Amino acid sequence: MAARKTHETAECRQTLEELIRLTCPGRANELSNRLVDRFGSLPDAVAARTADRTAILDGAPEVERTIQCLRKAMNHILRGRIQQRRVMSNERALLDYLRQAMAFEPIEQFRVIFLNAANEMLADEILGIGTVSRVHLYPREVMKRCLEIGATAIILVHNHPAGTAEPSRADRNLTQRMMAAAQPLAVTVHDHLVICRDGYVSFRKAGLM
Repeated sequence: MAARKTHETAECRQTLEELIRLTCPGRANELSNRLVDRFGSLPDAVAARTADRTAILDGAPEVERTIQCLRKAMNHILRGRIQQRRVMSNERALLDYLRQAMAFEPIEQFRVIFLNAANEMLADEILGIGTVSRVHLYPREVMKRCLEIGATAIILVHNHPAGTAEPSRADRNLTQRMMAAAQPLAVTVHDHLVICRDGYVSFRKAGLM
């Protein structure tokens, strides 16, 4: 296990060094080491807050721009794999997209994926941003948005920045309240996914809904 971790860290440093060398060749080794020492991994470094990363990249704004472009490109590619497709039958692509988008975020965020009658994605929206351990989402606001865009089904998603993906009591209560709000409007709540760095929990698969 330790040898594997060491290998992964070395690969991370090398990848970051090659990336940084594109715009700042003279400091590629130095800055890649700084990023790995501070954030621990390539995903963590890319997903970190801009302010935190900028402090590490002191005097090298071009590297920050490169990392931002990388993150946008990754998001675009992964999002493209689920757009105009039946999301519920393409679970792996959905999880890959969500992991890239929010697993490494430093604070909790709650997003809702809105689907049409064919279970194709109409919209993917962040409807709540909270703290490292809590975020609020109001069922009435989600249902209002469903009516606005004509969504007939939704997938709830939020991340756990610190800890495991194990749903909390508040997570379970919110899911029940969301399902109760959705039923009179004939909106189906397909799932509630909790995403973290080391995995995810599907309420549907866990029998929690």
